[in-house]
Amino acid sequence: MSDATVRIAIARTGQFTDSQGRPQSFSEADLDAIAASYDPAKLEAPLVFGHPAVSDPAFGWVKSIRREGGKLFAQIAQIPDAVRKLVQDGHYKYVSMSLMPDRKTLRHVGLLGAAVPAIDGLGPVSLSGDSDAVTINFSGGDMPTIEELQAEVAALTTERDGLKRQLTEEQGKSAQVSSDFTAYREEVETKTRADRIGALIKEGKVKPAERARCLNFASVLAKSGETFDFAAADGKVEKLSAEEAYFRELEAREASRLNLDFSEQIPPAHTFTSRDEAAVQPSDIIGKL
Repeated sequence: MSDATVRIAIARTGQFTDSQGRPQSFSEADLDAIAASYDPAKLEAPLVFGHPAVSDPAFGWVKSIRREGGKLFAQIAQIPDAVRKLVQDGHYKYVSMSLMPDRKTLRHVGLLGAAVPAIDGLGPVSLSGDSDAVTINFSGGDMPTIEELQAEVAALTTERDGLKRQLTEEQGKSAQVSSDFTAYREEVETKTRADRIGALIKEGKVKPAERARCLNFASVLAKSGETFDFAAADGKVEKLSAEEAYFRELEAREASRLNLDFSEQIPPAHTFTSRDEAAVQPSDIIGKL
């Protein structure tokens, strides 16, 4: 057993509910009254486990009480090393104060949080079993008041609402970026599709009149998301999108002079030279139709 005393907070100002369910309010003046009335020479309050109503062992003795600010501190001596270790190891995290019915005479200080351990060699102490005793439980002697709890809840609520607004804003920005990217991708895909159809028309593999229909069909295939196994000319099989497989089919066609886009392939009559006229005659093209 160490000779050193231990100073712990056993109460504080505020509003609380005692073990009988009755509301109790303590001001600094109330704490001063408890400290002023304490005389260990007349009635020394023990440190106990829980709140015994009959003879139970004491695990320390309150030597003095003092108020500092809004808290009431007790100086406790003769605490067994085993009890100190139990508290240090977190087995007893809470402390309570029990008063006589006059609300100023300290009855005992109780350690709460676990069953009373079997500690031999300590003499018993006789405690009053008066059911009118005022017993207040505190969390480590530092239980927050109702006002402090309400302020903390309000602060947490404000923080939560701020985080929700921030999340909503970030989700909106993400959705806008996604929408912008989708629009840009569709724009690029549309241009690429048109360029490929234009190249096929120039090659004589697609008729100019088929341009709109081929573009629309390729667009529908792109949105379908389906894939196909495509056999290339060299015998290799590839996994292609439905749109790409369609373009591969078009590109595999035989080129036909009948499918030429005349507006792009035949220059105006006034630009022909004598050599041009010998090389390309309108009658030759008409004859092929």
